[in-house]
Amino acid sequence: MRNRLTALLLALVMIAALAACNPEELASKIDPSKRSWVDSDLIGAIKAEDEIRPQDDFAAAVNKDWKLEQGEAHAGLFDDVSRAVIAKKKKAATDEAIPGETAKVLRAYYKLASDWETRNRDGVEPLRPYLDDIASLGSGEELMAFFTDLDRNPLGLAPVCVEQGSAAYSEKNDAYGLALSEPSFSLNTADSYYALDAGSLEAYEKLVSIAEYLLGRLGRSEDEARQIVADCIAFEKKLAAVNNVFADPDDIVCSREEALSRAGGFPLDRLLDAWGFGENDVFFLDPDYAGRIPSIWSEGNLEQIRAYLTVHYLLGCENYLDREACDTVKELRQDWLHFPVDTGETEEMLEDALMFDGYIGSTAMVGAMNRVYVENFFDDAVIAELRDTTQQIIDAYKEIFSAETWLSDEGKQKSIEKLDAISIHIAYQDFDSVDYGKLRFKSHEEGGNFLEAYFASRRFALDHTAWLTKQPYDAAYWDPVNPILSTTITNAMYRPDTNGIYIFAGICEAPAYAPELSREEKLAGIFTIIGHEITHGFDKTGSQYDKEGKKNSLLPYEDQKAFNDLNDNVALYYSTLSPYPASGLYKGAQVNAEATADMGGLKVTLYLASKIPGFDYDRYFRSFARVWRTNVPLETEKQYFTGDVHPLSFYRVNVGVQQFDEFYDTYGVQEGDGMYLAPDKRIKVW
Repeated sequence: MRNRLTALLLALVMIAALAACNPEELASKIDPSKRSWVDSDLIGAIKAEDEIRPQDDFAAAVNKDWKLEQGEAHAGLFDDVSRAVIAKKKKAATDEAIPGETAKVLRAYYKLASDWETRNRDGVEPLRPYLDDIASLGSGEELMAFFTDLDRNPLGLAPVCVEQGSAAYSEKNDAYGLALSEPSFSLNTADSYYALDAGSLEAYEKLVSIAEYLLGRLGRSEDEARQIVADCIAFEKKLAAVNNVFADPDDIVCSREEALSRAGGFPLDRLLDAWGFGENDVFFLDPDYAGRIPSIWSEGNLEQIRAYLTVHYLLGCENYLDREACDTVKELRQDWLHFPVDTGETEEMLEDALMFDGYIGSTAMVGAMNRVYVENFFDDAVIAELRDTTQQIIDAYKEIFSAETWLSDEGKQKSIEKLDAISIHIAYQDFDSVDYGKLRFKSHEEGGNFLEAYFASRRFALDHTAWLTKQPYDAAYWDPVNPILSTTITNAMYRPDTNGIYIFAGICEAPAYAPELSREEKLAGIFTIIGHEITHGFDKTGSQYDKEGKKNSLLPYEDQKAFNDLNDNVALYYSTLSPYPASGLYKGAQVNAEATADMGGLKVTLYLASKIPGFDYDRYFRSFARVWRTNVPLETEKQYFTGDVHPLSFYRVNVGVQQFDEFYDTYGVQEGDGMYLAPDKRIKVW
């Protein structure tokens, strides 16, 4: 009954929202010809006998032959580029000829990770001494001794936790601050402990199954495992009761003295000193949670705290044991109502993802991989071209913004000042700030195991965070140990908080980029991506930050309002599109920011193209369509359609190119053609 009421309320909200729109405007956006586009992302959507003109469905026409040859699932550009990057990563992790301490440590870690024969022989035993230690904790003082000793507690589980990448900028202090987070939950969210829905119950049963399995392999009974999970959940419910999602950011930032005061009778100073943060004086700590630490983490809750620590060591170590544990837990985590989607990945590709995205890419070892990769497999000769053209994109945007009729003079000036201040980062991180020679762990031959190597990487990451938070804040610093900014990711990124564009080494491969590609192919590939990312500096999120990366609205109110109106047109247009039978209409607001950035990337590269004599627009547009070609099953497309903030790939192509006169001129697109969109209905913002 409650679900029906919720659905009814949502329907009424939608009706009200539609009523608020101008009905004639909405109808004018619905162009029946757009419904004739094939969802050319889908496997089998295009048949050999199909005759598709580029004037009617550009994405399908350009990519037809590739689709017919492909047959199986393929993620297009990202598959092609990722495979080239993985091949180099494998060499980086195995080539004994590569000199240097960082390469040596990387090889030793990868050898421990990939030696399944030895890992299988070790089984789950490497975890046993840690769980036995937790079970032996018999007093509050013993508990505190455990929290502060990172050899005994390498996951750093404690009343406050320091996650990898916890060195954050404090605008209030103009310095690095240390984020002291609340401990994590084993269920979905804090709400799961008070409003148990089907998802929470499923998560609980999965947790019980994982605990029964892993603890069973260590000789504990099912009853004992269930009791441990029950005690853990009881403790997490207490944590959830003080979870403050509405904490004021200004209240969270505090000095060391304030942090110690907030923690009341809990000896937070002992914890900070033991972890290497004794000299820090800028912290992020929720005062509401901190004030409850002494009562929640008290000796009276010792049994539940032991259960919490046990469960979270199981969860934190499940993928670092033997193959049986990895595969069994993966199967136990499988959603009950959703089956695995065929992404076209082979067993080798899945293993590579585990090694390089999981074991290396999400740990402190990411910095070692980044350095070895860039210094040995990245072509330094490309940096000059990337930097030069990125600067041309920035300069082109200055002219584009200057000509925008909806921007005020003040808005134009501030936007241009922000463009002038953008820092360009290409491939090379601040590698010299990290000494991997200090990362120590034993090989199998020396009596070590992979779990211990992972624990060593955790302690290394914490030491790096302690070092970084003591440095003067530098917005240009590119941290090699931060997985989110790993330069071997196949991506590029704009960060509003640093006003920087980051071009990762992992995207500088064909078909996105290669030195031998034509100028047209490069502009349609990596430079539309870079243009897309820079556009984010001026969208709804990016415009909240000024040229220094500080939270300070960039545009005057009237400019922001005009931008929002234009952005809403993008959402409205996408809300008329239905990609495949029974899909329903797009939720335009879901994709409008990324769709706007797509069109920005096209706009700025076409602007550069207009300055190049003899530019081949046909090659440019066809290259752009090939960049976003993909071949996926319907189930995968459904996931993208309902959950991805980026438009479906064939819409990125068709909706993108149909906004620009150059496309119409190149292919003679006329009214009545499937790709035609009247000039007064085009939706590009810039």
